[in-house]
Amino acid sequence: MPKADERSRGDRLGQEDGDVRAAIRFAMLSAAGGVGFVIMAALWVSTCPATGVDTVACGAPQRTLLAIGGPAILLAAGLWAFVQTYRVWRREGTWWGWHGAGWFLLTLMIVTVSMSVPAIAGPVLAL
Repeated sequence: MPKADERSRGDRLGQEDGDVRAAIRFAMLSAAGGVGFVIMAALWVSTCPATGVDTVACGAPQRTLLAIGGPAILLAAGLWAFVQTYRVWRREGTWWGWHGAGWFLLTLMIVTVSMSVPAIAGPVLAL
């Protein structure tokens, strides 16, 4: 049983840790990739004419894929962060950074779904 002033083996708070740094870097790059895709898709769809002309990215399948692309990137990244959480935990590293990155990316995925899908694929979904 640990003493009152002892830290547990896995607690490395206040120390330099490559696992936490890697998790933060992964989360920020993945978030930038997913949000960047959503911004690119919104700008691309904004060029669609108001008429029913089916040009590049203005058809129903294209708009749907553009709407779910960014959230799909964030979902894949969040799941990968949870896989990394398990891998780091198994080798007794500092796993909580990857766990936090996973939850951050999944939360960002929910936000991008709620904001981007109605704006990008909204007119298509109403048909």
